[in-house]
Amino acid sequence: MSKRVVIDLGCGARKKPGALGLDIARIPGVDVVADVMAPLPFRDNSVDEIYASHLVEHVGDLMAFMGEVWRVCKPGALVQFRFPHATTPFVIWKDPTHRRGVFLETFDYFDPNTFAGRAFGYYHPAKFQIVHRRLAYNMNSDTSVPGKARRLAGSVIDALANRNQRAQYFCERFWGPLVGMEEAFIWMRAIKPGRAADATAEEAPAEVAAAH
Repeated sequence: MSKRVVIDLGCGARKKPGALGLDIARIPGVDVVADVMAPLPFRDNSVDEIYASHLVEHVGDLMAFMGEVWRVCKPGALVQFRFPHATTPFVIWKDPTHRRGVFLETFDYFDPNTFAGRAFGYYHPAKFQIVHRRLAYNMNSDTSVPGKARRLAGSVIDALANRNQRAQYFCERFWGPLVGMEEAFIWMRAIKPGRAADATAEEAPAEVAAAH
């Protein structure tokens, strides 16, 4: 059995353990020096898993980027994105290299099981099935422990925001900007011949539980 190919796009100095790191900067930990804004240096249908932390907000042409991610994915490959959430303008726009604010709902346009995907999916060939998503009040809470007050607020706000997909929608559209959700996570599976889109989202993969 061939080894699973896991790619960390824009890995920087904090590459995902066990992954092949790709970044435009030639720094320790980077295995492939390349620009994620250009065609990815991998064959079609060659990657089992793609991870990108705080990258999609830097992408100028998100449609082209998603097309490249889809192209290199094997059927059913897992794609994991972690990004600053658009309900917090300060977090989004204080960084001059950020090109866009990103919502969980942004990725509905690539999922044919969603309203946006059914209505507007003809604009691009890239198709993914969203299998899990999560909002977080505190950014990087897994690596940087916030103060006691923010930890307490985060535990309450995260529970309210992530009760179900409808609760996430209401958070993103209505009350999220009032509190400022700092980070979001999404897990998707590449839909290609050999793996059809299911009518409903599948159970969250094991990788999701490990990331919580």
